[in-house]
Amino acid sequence: MTNDEGYKPPKTADELKLWVDQYLNATREDAKKVNRDRDYFDGHQISASVRAELDKRGQPPIYTNKISSAMSGLFGIIDAGDTDPECYPRTVAAQDSADIATKTLRFVTEKAKYKSKRRMMSETFLIQGIGAGITQWSNGAVTIDRIRWEDLVYDPLSREHDFSDSKFIGIAKLLDASDVAASYPEAYAKLDRPTGDLGNFFDDDSKSKWWSTPKRDRLRVIDLYYLIGEGWHRTVFCDAGALWEGPSDYHDDIGGSMCPISAMSYEVDRKGMRYGAIRHMIPLQDEINARRSRLLHLTNHRQVQQTDMYAPAENKAVASREASKADGAIPFGWAPISAPDLAQGQMLILQESTKELDRMAPTPAILGRLSGDQSGRSRQILQQAGYTELARAFGRYEDLEKMIFTKSWCIAREYLDQPTMIRIADDPRAIKFLQVNEPVMGPVQQPVTDASGKPVIDPQTGQPAVQTVMGVVGQKNRLAELDMDIIVSTTPSTSTLEQEVFEKIMDTASSLSISPLDPQFDALIEFMPLANKRQTQERLKRIRQEASQANGEQQAAQAAQDEHAQQLQSQALQAKTAKDAAHASKTNEEAAQIAMENRHIVDQSSINQPYGAPYPLQ
Repeated sequence: MTNDEGYKPPKTADELKLWVDQYLNATREDAKKVNRDRDYFDGHQISASVRAELDKRGQPPIYTNKISSAMSGLFGIIDAGDTDPECYPRTVAAQDSADIATKTLRFVTEKAKYKSKRRMMSETFLIQGIGAGITQWSNGAVTIDRIRWEDLVYDPLSREHDFSDSKFIGIAKLLDASDVAASYPEAYAKLDRPTGDLGNFFDDDSKSKWWSTPKRDRLRVIDLYYLIGEGWHRTVFCDAGALWEGPSDYHDDIGGSMCPISAMSYEVDRKGMRYGAIRHMIPLQDEINARRSRLLHLTNHRQVQQTDMYAPAENKAVASREASKADGAIPFGWAPISAPDLAQGQMLILQESTKELDRMAPTPAILGRLSGDQSGRSRQILQQAGYTELARAFGRYEDLEKMIFTKSWCIAREYLDQPTMIRIADDPRAIKFLQVNEPVMGPVQQPVTDASGKPVIDPQTGQPAVQTVMGVVGQKNRLAELDMDIIVSTTPSTSTLEQEVFEKIMDTASSLSISPLDPQFDALIEFMPLANKRQTQERLKRIRQEASQANGEQQAAQAAQDEHAQQLQSQALQAKTAKDAAHASKTNEEAAQIAMENRHIVDQSSINQPYGAPYPLQ
């Protein structure tokens, strides 16, 4: 990769490095809180000082990780949503191509393994508070990659959830020097490499430890996109200088410069700090851990009271120690006393804190445990009621997906210009293929040249001679000509509800005497809250076509069979007629023969008879 010829970057690598340093300085404290949020999710909730105090008491450092279960429920909500992009035409001319564009976009994102990247982005979106991905054209295909939270750099002055007001955004990764040298050989050879120590800027105040680490010969490489005027520019640089500079390689659907990075925040405070769903759970999690520890301490220890004023004072320590034992021996002059009110109070407050934390992340798993005999619709109503407080966060994540789908479509329109077979897997049992950018052949006029490649002159016209040949005159289903808007359709995966809806549809159809193969069945589906309604209608249409084709083939086979039977019957009748005619002819011949013989006898008899005798002589 080399710099574009004649390109002059509006910002130098040193100026961009100052921007990155400003980001590091502005987000250092917030980054520590984000790392703490991640630690709480992973179960690192007990500090070193608290552990030391528990060791003095002889008490184990127990905790209940309610945050992990709550967040896992939120992950399940996002993962359960079946997200598919759909293309809607902007013009009448592109109306017939909307389905082709939709199938192409789904094939492109499926090939990029977007489903798995979507799950990884949802984790950083909910925990660290930022979900980000980069959409690019690489090795002849659209690629979608998740950007880790610790690798993302952005304008600290940005306040919008979707970073639409960000002046710059990029990826900062520690790479081995050998990999950098292989990717940018000429630029790397000119670098004056700095030295430093291994470290993480977010865990250490030394900025030199963030840019490079000689222990493994690695350096931080920044792939930064920044906006100047109306155009996006890209610079790849490290602490020592630039490695690559040029304009953005990607453009939107109207031809404007486009940044391939998409990012969205869970929430942004008034100072521009971004955080996830865990931030508001931490105080309640600390309270639950503290009260559980206190409750365990009250359960294992009892207070002692002096019952004899003459009891030795040194027995007090012995009495306290022995009172905490199940088989302890209380010394003379001291007696244990119970304090159930303290333990009861801690228990009630602990239950209230647990309920409050569960309410902050109502998940289907929690709501589903309310009753074991609820119908699918009842469960969905409860779940939707619990999602109300999280609806805006889920809406932002859906906006992030729309940004990624839109950029995938723009990149496919710009770079996918060769004939390509698109796999259509709406129905896994009936996979089909569609060709986009399909070449259209037709007559083409081209000049006639001689052996040396010079044009041949027509002696009659004096102009270069031309000949008509078959060539490519255009492309069918050309993506660059399709003008589309992208929307995201998200359908919760509720199999129980779908089963109930299916039963309701079939009962209604049975009462109206409507067969699923009847076109009127589609009108019934339109009024039902069925997931993937469009796919269901397309599947029914395909089943009807297959059934109609099968019926047509069956009727054709029956007609051929009936025609064959009629031919056999006609042949048999003709054979019988011919046989009867032959038999009749033979009978006639025999009758004629007998008649001739009888006549001959009569003639002979008349000679021997006397004249006038009426009968022959006996």
